[in-house]
Amino acid sequence: MEISDKKGSTKKIIVLAVLVIISRLSDIISTYLYIPDLRGETNILVKFLGAGWVSIIIIQSLLVGVSVYLLYYYLFKFKPNYPTEKGLTLNQFASYLYFNDTSYFGKLFYKTPKNKNVFFASIGYVVSMTLITVGFMVGTSTTLLLLSDTYKQLYKNGIPTLLFVLTGVSALWFYYRFFSIEYKKYKQYINFNQLLRF
Repeated sequence: MEISDKKGSTKKIIVLAVLVIISRLSDIISTYLYIPDLRGETNILVKFLGAGWVSIIIIQSLLVGVSVYLLYYYLFKFKPNYPTEKGLTLNQFASYLYFNDTSYFGKLFYKTPKNKNVFFASIGYVVSMTLITVGFMVGTSTTLLLLSDTYKQLYKNGIPTLLFVLTGVSALWFYYRFFSIEYKKYKQYINFNQLLRF
């Protein structure tokens, strides 16, 4: 990696790590201000596992730590083995990255990847970006609950379900973005290698 790339990656991870932390704090603080006793909280940890504030803070801290570490891995340590075959579609490329086979695309959604380095890199990107998006989204929603009676009525009519759906959509979007970013690098890699042959 070139020095300029390292500087860019350093800035990127600092900005993204700060955004992950702020988004988590936004969610936690707004939740505490709205329901300090956690009654009626829709968070899965609270609703189904009965977690209290101590458990939530510990789990959120671990989640932030792991996601930032995996993001660091993606930006600084990840060295993908791009296919040498040119003209692959995005689906074929994603399949190759995970399984070293261009025909396994459907297995991306249920099978453990053969290339663990790609898996950890993708998790680092997807989880970090999803945490940022969802943290601000949920924090904003909870802040609106504090400030607006109209929003409280809307919230009772399906906003929590919408937030869960948007969380899933966000994760899928960033999963797609991860492969799109790497696909662009693959095409640059192929073009560069072709230039070297002349």
